[in-house]
Amino acid sequence: MRTMITGGGTGGHTSPAVAVIEELRKRDARLLLQWVGRKGGIEEQVAEQYDVPFRSLPVEGWTRAKSPRILLTAVKLVWSLFRAWFYLKVFRPQVVFGVGGYVSLPAVWVAQRMDIPTVLHEQNKRLGLANRLCARKASRLLISYPDTLGDFPADKTKIVGNPVRAAFLNPPDIIQARATFALQPNVPVVLVIGGSQGAHTINAAMACVVHAFDKDEVQFIWGAGKFDAIQMRLKAEGAHALTQVHAFIEDMATACAAADLIVSRAGASTTAELAVLGKPSVLIPYPHAADNHQEHNARAFESAGAAVVLLDKECAPDTLEALIRELIGNSEKLLAMGRAAKALAQPLAAENIAETIMELVHAGDTATPA
Repeated sequence: MRTMITGGGTGGHTSPAVAVIEELRKRDARLLLQWVGRKGGIEEQVAEQYDVPFRSLPVEGWTRAKSPRILLTAVKLVWSLFRAWFYLKVFRPQVVFGVGGYVSLPAVWVAQRMDIPTVLHEQNKRLGLANRLCARKASRLLISYPDTLGDFPADKTKIVGNPVRAAFLNPPDIIQARATFALQPNVPVVLVIGGSQGAHTINAAMACVVHAFDKDEVQFIWGAGKFDAIQMRLKAEGAHALTQVHAFIEDMATACAAADLIVSRAGASTTAELAVLGKPSVLIPYPHAADNHQEHNARAFESAGAAVVLLDKECAPDTLEALIRELIGNSEKLLAMGRAAKALAQPLAAENIAETIMELVHAGDTATPA
């Protein structure tokens, strides 16, 4: 089977793609893949890591403000459409799988006009712009939330959830996970993560919070991101609570498994991983995310009783400390939040997406909605 994957820009788009790649490779030993994305983007790094041939487009995100750069962006978009046509003509995929992000638009849009089946996956509660533009002509639209916001064809839509990598489906137990990070087995653990680049608002608050706890109260695994890590290590010096500051956490599944509580942004992949692991959380949505999708994700978890939402503008040291202290001190509430998170999980999401892709290819279904 020849499958083109397109999309990226953030880990929220690439992580589901990786989960589906893992599943497709289990099912088809002769699978041929190609990933189309932006040169230098996270998707290029991920494609290389998972041994998927990569093709680049010069496309840029469309600015919402009036600017002379709009003309250059438009030129790059047109050139990206031509390059996407060339890649599709040469690779001849049987299906194009779009995982969202502005970089997915050229390949999906051109594929639909070449009568190549397209499968779109939306990770967030609000349909992203690229998926909104391509949803009507998609062969299948796969969504993560039953109450996804946006205009899309119901007859082509299926709720599958947001796929997570295999490591999150089979994590180590909490004792083993804590041993991996050299943590005390009986002291509560709080994992703080702001995404692959870190989150400065969260980091600034945590620089004070880590000094508010004694060593027997809590332990922190803190993913501060590559830009803030050195400074945050300096600020954490002298904290009584055991505090590990990382620029990047390679084994995130094990870090999550070690935690009693997770403080995080509310990206689609992160929330899906929290659900599969059944972990309670304090979610601090990134306020500048497109269409405010992180707050929509966070509110869905809050409504289910799985998380407490703290807006970025309210993320002060005293407020965050009080939330952590309240939750860590209430084991019954943490258990209830964990159960609520687990109820939101869709552990078979990757399998369902892979099944949809393979059924579409084998049926030769190229129909698009009128």
